[in-house]
Amino acid sequence: MVKGIKNFCYDYFSISKYDTSLKTEFLAGVTNYFTLIYAVMLVPEILIEAFPGAIGINGEVVKDALIYGNITASEMLVTLTAIAFIAAGIASIFMGLFVNLPFVQGPSIAIGTFVTYTICCGFGYSYNQALALVFMSGLLFFVLSATGMEEKLHRAIPNNLKYAVSAGIGFFIASTGLAKAHIINFSADNSFANIFGTNMADKNNISAVLALFMVLLIVIMIKKHIHGAIFIGKVLCIFAAIPLGLIHSDGGFGISYNIDITALAFKLDFNGLIDFTSNDTIFNTGLNILIIVFSLCIMDIFETMSMFIAMDNYIDVSNGKLNNEKSAPKILEVDAVTTSVGSLIGSTSVSTYVESTTGVVEGGRTGLTAVVTGILFIATVPFTPLVSLVPSAATATTLIVAGVLMMGVLKYIDFEDITEAVPAFLTMILMPFTNSLLIGVSIGVISYVLIHIFVEHDKKISPLLYILGFFMFVIFVLLPR
Repeated sequence: MVKGIKNFCYDYFSISKYDTSLKTEFLAGVTNYFTLIYAVMLVPEILIEAFPGAIGINGEVVKDALIYGNITASEMLVTLTAIAFIAAGIASIFMGLFVNLPFVQGPSIAIGTFVTYTICCGFGYSYNQALALVFMSGLLFFVLSATGMEEKLHRAIPNNLKYAVSAGIGFFIASTGLAKAHIINFSADNSFANIFGTNMADKNNISAVLALFMVLLIVIMIKKHIHGAIFIGKVLCIFAAIPLGLIHSDGGFGISYNIDITALAFKLDFNGLIDFTSNDTIFNTGLNILIIVFSLCIMDIFETMSMFIAMDNYIDVSNGKLNNEKSAPKILEVDAVTTSVGSLIGSTSVSTYVESTTGVVEGGRTGLTAVVTGILFIATVPFTPLVSLVPSAATATTLIVAGVLMMGVLKYIDFEDITEAVPAFLTMILMPFTNSLLIGVSIGVISYVLIHIFVEHDKKISPLLYILGFFMFVIFVLLPR
């Protein structure tokens, strides 16, 4: 039987053709798992804030608060994490089997942030309604991918804006982490922020020092090429938080073993998306849906294509150069399908993780790498109740380091050309300052189009970018504030 499985893998994944081995593919898959597990666990920690009453004034989960029927915030965090692992597992296996590339998929951090802070907190939709919108975006995603329109739209978007979006999201995530760890503390009206104090009798200050120390430790481990450094740092932070009194251990640490994915699976809520009270409400709510669904698609395009850009700087899956033209359509279609499937089981948009490059660097060349990673994600599901022990310092540590790594694309932005630098800067800086990813993207695209309308240049701008700019202007005007 073992020999049969081995022969199947060699034939199905063309192991010999790509000059690799089962051992190499397996180790690359394990490397991806330890590199990306932090990202999969991070998304639920962001999504839990989409449920009113789940987060207290100190930024921590109110574990006993009933936020969804009879489900507590602690139980919902466990459920969201289990769903994230399942979605990542299914999507990665699907990618490996049907595209035969070592790219891992999972719930998107950027889109999870957009769902929480813009769709739910901004527009006021419930999480189940947000899932319905994500499902619709997946359908639109697939249509655009199948017709080739999505790739044309990608080509129309300047690289500098793509890099700026990635960097801006990194800045946004890192800022959120600094606040969660109480490294910076905002005033009551959020008008200014102060650095943490030196009074170690205050647990917020202890949390801040612990988070900073773990960030430095993770940096050292990354520099020493220790795989899974972010995940290891998070685990160490959790253990360190116990004697420091940052984990409330009430009765067996208060762990909830109730993993009930049926609470969110197939619970998409289309009711209430459109308000039929009057013609005006029908128009306004319908326009909101159009804006959100299109925005989700645009963000998914940015994320997937950013992965292609990043892969150009790494070893390619075959002969030293990634064939984007050949691989892109298949990957985009898989992205679209897994996004809709993910929403059905209760997860936000599923996209391809740019960190998949770690598996490629380790020697992964085929879809077997992605399949191995996917299987490990699913095998992690029984252990998801342990996430209820994660203190805000550990969450913040992950957010800060992940944000810094995402900001690495800053070096690719052309700051010497002022017409490129200003739109990129506005995109990046407005995301954290306005607490809205969509405002940053909208202003960035609008400013880029306006500058290049009135300034003579040698660059040829696609008509699609003008259409996108107009649409982003409409989004900016109608965004809730």
